[in-house]
Amino acid sequence: MRAATDVHLHFNPVRGEGYCVFERFHRAGGTGFVSPVLTLESYGIKGYDREAFERAFRLHLEGVRFGRTEYPLRGYASLGWHPAEVARLAERDPDRVMKVAETVCDLIERFHAEYEEVVAVGEVGHPHFPVPDGVERLCHRVFLRFLELAKDLDLAVIYHGPEASREHYARLREWLNEAGFDAERFVRHRASPDVETAREVGVWPSVPASRRGVREAAESGEEFLLESDYLDDPDRPNAALPVRAVPRAARLLRLVDEDLVQRVMVENPERVFGVEFEPV
Repeated sequence: MRAATDVHLHFNPVRGEGYCVFERFHRAGGTGFVSPVLTLESYGIKGYDREAFERAFRLHLEGVRFGRTEYPLRGYASLGWHPAEVARLAERDPDRVMKVAETVCDLIERFHAEYEEVVAVGEVGHPHFPVPDGVERLCHRVFLRFLELAKDLDLAVIYHGPEASREHYARLREWLNEAGFDAERFVRHRASPDVETAREVGVWPSVPASRRGVREAAESGEEFLLESDYLDDPDRPNAALPVRAVPRAARLLRLVDEDLVQRVMVENPERVFGVEFEPV
């Protein structure tokens, strides 16, 4: 079977198509996915208490488990606290942020022990929009705490942050070195197709699977991952790529190099996440 692994595929069982996303992905030719949990707001969950995160994580994990058991998919999950929500709480109640982060870390550790589907911490990182210096510093503290957790649990990290650039990757390398975190387990979400820049510092670029992105990434190297970042949000239908984006990208890669499909869709994600992505 030909492989097509999307390392950033969302679904929303509360406000979106929910589990139907997996059927659509499978029918389009998808064979594997990693699905990061959405923000609490996306599920209509208010507050940042333990029960709120526990409900969101359980919703997410049960959906991922459905996708991998009802369809021939290698399906996995990522749990975290989105930096946009970290920033919002940091602006309103900065004294509470690290306490909430510890709650999230505790829940990730618990659900990692309960669900074999959990293979990463994410999306975590830094807000992609301007914030006051104090908020930025607090978001960075939370990010470092998640790096520590991922290292302790031997999980990969899916990073959300500002627009990627050479300077940005240099800062990532400094932070990872300081934290003692293995860059080979670190995925830069929504990376530019300039693959070599990311790999120079050791992190893995997850490139949006547009036709142009796939072509430019393939020209730049073979060490990259592909994502749709499908949001499953009816209010933002064109905010990211469609469910079929990565299966379509697999077909484009075959025109470049048949062997490249196996590396990008199976071997690379297996190196990063430490689980199997060979098609079922």
